[in-house]
Amino acid sequence: MTAPSTPPASIKKVLVASFPLTEGAKGGLERLKGGGARLGNVALIQRLVDGRVEFTETQDWGLGKSAAVGAVAALLLPGIGPIMGAIGGAVAAHFIDAGFPDALLKQMGSGIPVGTSLMVALVDEADTAHAERIVGEAGGTVVGSGLEADLAQAMSQVRPTGT
Repeated sequence: MTAPSTPPASIKKVLVASFPLTEGAKGGLERLKGGGARLGNVALIQRLVDGRVEFTETQDWGLGKSAAVGAVAALLLPGIGPIMGAIGGAVAAHFIDAGFPDALLKQMGSGIPVGTSLMVALVDEADTAHAERIVGEAGGTVVGSGLEADLAQAMSQVRPTGT
C-alpha cells in the first residue's frame, strides 16, 4: 500500500501595489477576493492624513481573536479562569506576529505619501498576471513583485523600529 501523496506547496509571489486613496488597498483586496485570485497573507497599509501609519493583515490574529482563544482555552484548562486566559491570549498576540513583520510594514507605510495606501499580497504564482490585472482595474499600480523567498531575504534585512 502506498502512502497518499500530498500536493506540492504552491509557489507564492509577493505583489506590492500602491493606491491613491487610504481605502484603495482595501478595495483592491475585495476585488482580488471576488476575482478568484488564490491569496496567502495580505497586508493593507495606510498612511493617514495626519501622517500616522496603520496596517492590518489577513493572517495576523490580533488582540481580539487571541483573547477569545485564550478565554476558550481557560474554560478548558482548570485553574486559570476565562479573564486570565483572555489576558494571556492578548499578551501572546502582542509578542507573536503570525504574518509579515510589523517593522517591515511600518517602514513601507512611512515611505508612501500621506493619504495613500499599499497592499502587500502573497499570490499563487499561476495567478500573478490575473491579480495584477485586477489590481489595475481597482485603481492600483503594481510597484513590484517577486518570489516569496525574495521577500524572506528582504525581511531579514529589516531592523525593528527603535533599535
